[in-house]
Amino acid sequence: MRSGCFREPASLPTASGRAFTALFFGQTVIPYLHHAAQYLNAKFWKPFGEPATYAIWHTIRIHPRITAGSTVVVVIASIALWRFIVSRRPSAEELERRRRQHLTTHGRITDGLILDARNLAGEESLDPTPEVLVYSYRLAGVVYNCAQDVSMLPDQVRGYRLDQPISLRYDPRHPGNSILVSETWSGLWQRHN
Repeated sequence: MRSGCFREPASLPTASGRAFTALFFGQTVIPYLHHAAQYLNAKFWKPFGEPATYAIWHTIRIHPRITAGSTVVVVIASIALWRFIVSRRPSAEELERRRRQHLTTHGRITDGLILDARNLAGEESLDPTPEVLVYSYRLAGVVYNCAQDVSMLPDQVRGYRLDQPISLRYDPRHPGNSILVSETWSGLWQRHN
């Protein structure tokens, strides 16, 4: 024999319980839904929906050329709008140029070090004008290792050397966003001959 207070498990719904639920909803909720559907039909479908549907089907049946012409105009206008929107997107090169311009204008300057020079395939490069420069800098105790594609700026990177101290510009809000050179600025300390 058990001592204490125990709660009995809830009983499973029976057929009579389901019948009560169906009867309850059938008498209370369903009439309200039926009334709402009749109200919406009278207020919106009869005055607006039926005439519009009739006009569309009447035009299609009686004037198929007008319907075909209208459809062609809508399709051509949609294609023209899509092409206009797509053609206005800046290219990847333009986005990179804008990023460099923004950092040149608004970026803060810090010191860093060139670690490596590579080509775009990722292989080491010994050319006097590499395609990618890998550099490192430290901000607030965090070391950032970055790479910049400088293939479009060969005149700006001529005369670099590995382990060379550099100045670079970074975005104070996103310190990993930095540049070593741009079209109008270079952080490479050029050797004077």
